[in-house]
Amino acid sequence: MKSLKFIHCADLHIDSPFKGVGNVNPELQSILCNSTFETFNRIITIAIENKVDFVLIAGDIYECENKSLRAQFKFREGLLRLLESGIQSYIVYGNHDPLNSWSATLKDVDGIHIFGDELKCEVFEKNGTALAKIYGVSFGRADTIDNLALRFPEADGDVPCIGLLHANVGGRLDDPYSPCTVEDLSSKKMDYWALGHVHAFEIIKKANPAIVYPGCSQSRNATETGGKGCCLVTLKAGQDPNIQFISTDFVRYAQSDVDISDCSSIDETVDSILARCHDVSAGFNGCHAIIRLSLKGRTSLHNELKKDGVIQDITDRIRKIMERIKPIIWLEKLSLNTAKPYEVDVLRQGKDFNADIISICDELITEKPLQKELTDRLNVLFTHKQIGHYLEKMSPEEVDGLIAEARDRILDELVETD
Repeated sequence: MKSLKFIHCADLHIDSPFKGVGNVNPELQSILCNSTFETFNRIITIAIENKVDFVLIAGDIYECENKSLRAQFKFREGLLRLLESGIQSYIVYGNHDPLNSWSATLKDVDGIHIFGDELKCEVFEKNGTALAKIYGVSFGRADTIDNLALRFPEADGDVPCIGLLHANVGGRLDDPYSPCTVEDLSSKKMDYWALGHVHAFEIIKKANPAIVYPGCSQSRNATETGGKGCCLVTLKAGQDPNIQFISTDFVRYAQSDVDISDCSSIDETVDSILARCHDVSAGFNGCHAIIRLSLKGRTSLHNELKKDGVIQDITDRIRKIMERIKPIIWLEKLSLNTAKPYEVDVLRQGKDFNADIISICDELITEKPLQKELTDRLNVLFTHKQIGHYLEKMSPEEVDGLIAEARDRILDELVETD
């Protein structure tokens, strides 16, 4: 067969409300509020420029809490743009926009295929020739906790077969919506599973079948860090699917640390924060940046930084310095996780409780019987039937590092009170 090319996107959350920025940066709030519309338009443009055969949209098109007709009109306009270029679309709804909600009001249009809450197969044809089969099912209700993957039949493999589904595969999210396993999906003999629901891009399986989350097209809060976008997929007989992630976001979130151990003044601290903000945003491909930073390290500035209002004053200063920069770089939050400096070797020579703590930790590191006892106790976690498979056994060097870290955390508390 000739190659088949399509866009796979999901979790558009068009017209999603963004909170927590507008009261201090109205310009950025305005950009955020329009970003989900802009990212959807980018997806449409990417599809047209790449002359794809069709577009798959795997649920959560809308943000259900915001009952916006504007969102529905914009969505329709985008799909009609596709049709003008001869590109069809295939759509399922998810837990944010189930069929029984206000948002499921898009009427049938030839070339815009909307799957209902009963499993259906749509045949994609070009010039009268069947080129693909697309199986899909939507959420009938927001609280759909059935394993929808089990409704899919074994695919008829005379042409490439694609499953379109909004689902929680392998418990990736802590929610009950449409749970299923990789085995459930693999058993259906699809060529490609176009999934939605998880907001991070992930290729769960590369082939036989390919199982893919494209992630959301635009982050909605500070927990959704990194680039967001859609997938451009090419299927060709005898080859693994070619899956290309393409970023579509306008605003990108990031979290990072700033080590200020070598800073001897507040001005140097400000310079370090500014440098980190610029470093983070430099890799954002022109996206506006919303950044959370944590100050870390042992520093003589620790006590001064802890004083009421100091961190907020530094935050305000950073925002003022960067207020004219475009694209916008916004320091959304600055956290303090520094510690007071001390010399372990000096404390070790003392005759107090601090020295006793250091001596105990030294023995755990140097005395093999004691270390073995500690390692044996840790192994209880690594062999636990419920959590053991999430953990990797620690090397002796890693155990030593854990002991040293525990020592430092205890000393942080003790030395602070001296």
